[in-house]
Amino acid sequence: MTALRRIFSLVAILGVVLPTTAGAFDPVRCLKASGNAATRCLHRTTAAVEKCRLRGDAGCEEALRAPGGRLEDLRLAAGLAVEPRCTAEEAEFLGYTGAEDVVFRQPEACTDWGEDSLGLEFAADLSELSSDALDCQRRVVRSLSSLRKRVILEFGPRCFARAFAGGICDRSRRDERVSNRRARALDRIVSHCGAAFDDLGLVSLDTGSSPEDRAEIQVDTVIERARHFAQRVYPPNDLGPTADFGPFPIGVRTLPLVDPARSHVTTAGPRPVVTEVYYPSTEAAVAGLPRDIVRVLGIEIVATPAFRDVDAAAGDFPLIVFSHGNGGLRFQSFYFAAHLASHGFIVVTADHHGNTFIDAAVGVVDAASAVNRPLDVTFLIDTFLAFDALGAHFLEGRVDESKIGVSGHSFGGYTTFAVAGGPFALGTFTDPRVDAIFPQAPAAFGFDEAFFASIDIPTLIVGGSIDETTPFETDQQRPFDHLPSGASVVGLAKLEGGGHFTFSDFCEVDRTLLAFLGGFEEACEPRHLPWRHAHDIANFLALNFFRGTLQGDAASLARLDPAALESIEDLVYSSK
Repeated sequence: MTALRRIFSLVAILGVVLPTTAGAFDPVRCLKASGNAATRCLHRTTAAVEKCRLRGDAGCEEALRAPGGRLEDLRLAAGLAVEPRCTAEEAEFLGYTGAEDVVFRQPEACTDWGEDSLGLEFAADLSELSSDALDCQRRVVRSLSSLRKRVILEFGPRCFARAFAGGICDRSRRDERVSNRRARALDRIVSHCGAAFDDLGLVSLDTGSSPEDRAEIQVDTVIERARHFAQRVYPPNDLGPTADFGPFPIGVRTLPLVDPARSHVTTAGPRPVVTEVYYPSTEAAVAGLPRDIVRVLGIEIVATPAFRDVDAAAGDFPLIVFSHGNGGLRFQSFYFAAHLASHGFIVVTADHHGNTFIDAAVGVVDAASAVNRPLDVTFLIDTFLAFDALGAHFLEGRVDESKIGVSGHSFGGYTTFAVAGGPFALGTFTDPRVDAIFPQAPAAFGFDEAFFASIDIPTLIVGGSIDETTPFETDQQRPFDHLPSGASVVGLAKLEGGGHFTFSDFCEVDRTLLAFLGGFEEACEPRHLPWRHAHDIANFLALNFFRGTLQGDAASLARLDPAALESIEDLVYSSK
């Protein structure tokens, strides 16, 4: 069958509607069409596999999963339903990188949550179950599948999509309806299964004290995953303008800097500090140009919202230095840098020589990276302040030396702390020019309580509740507990469902490359808060934090008031 004939066969078989895209800008249409397509795909995928498994028909499921089988057709149909409904501008307005990104991401979500949902519903081997356990298995599938559908409906079409279209999402009524469905599903499972629920092996026997407890855990897990799915395919976009890109087009340049005061790890030359700088540009400068694509070793990795080597906008902009994670790269968190640049910040992020995965691959390893990283930050501040006064430089007159902030992820969070606090075991790296810090999933190793007590500048620490690399309690809560009060902002933000690499762009990267880099299981699974929604929250916090602390913007500080932040779901915020 030719590709064209197969497409039209799918249209007929699956009932996919292929309308012509209207000329008017209509992101609501795009949001609803893409979310509905992914949801149909998920429900039809799980229903097809459930039917095979409950019949005990392994051949049936094998045929579904075969190349060219029904599951592949369902994913293709999801993309077909989206493509004519979303223009590039509408997709970007929703937070996608373009129309093709919507077409790719919705079938991807269908696949990820489909497999996850089936894993939550079914025992590993139904052939080993007793008749009572099999009867319980059927009840569990019906109850959890129905619950999943209801939660997606309540959070997606009836809440996020409705609010985006200008309607009202009544969260209290939504949550009440979900709670009622939760109680109904749990009652049906518990009353029907009893002790047989444990025979399915869906929840570890080490968890909870009874089969009823474990059934409750599984029901709550299904609700959480379904809510994450709704956030993924019906992106809420409900945090206001400071969570969206700002008025400036984003410029980006690569500067091959070197620090002559320090040495290359393996040669006699100076220390390289290859730096990416994101900055405000102008509409005239970017007109007709393509968006930049991140390349590593000549391989295209991911598209960004920036434009390469364009002129900078006129103005005097705050400077933010960003430090990447252990084994990361300078553009690992371009979402963060680009967001700030679009709102009038200059953001510089360098490769920490001897501590990138490319360096490691060729045997260039800096054993003193914990010392050199904060020195890199100070070098970058020195360099960019010099650029501000350097005639004919593209940043001449554009760096505000009185407004400097630092942020970093993981090992970069350690780096951020190091330049803000006093002495600790490895030395003293305090840079008094740093006015505010925003550590993201920071590693707090090497610092004692007295060190954190020495940080007296505005600080906002962000982390994820299910971070397994730098756990929240030890690496974010502990530093916050020992920070002094008194600065304009001393805050701690926990993203419920956030993982370690949630605070990076790992989930934007092709999964075959992620298999090499690692990180998928710490950010991109259905158990995690969807990364783009998490980025919206992190960007909202960062922009208002730096605007409020560096620029004295009262409205931004008001947005960081704990009472104001209570309305942001999936965020737990503390302040001093």
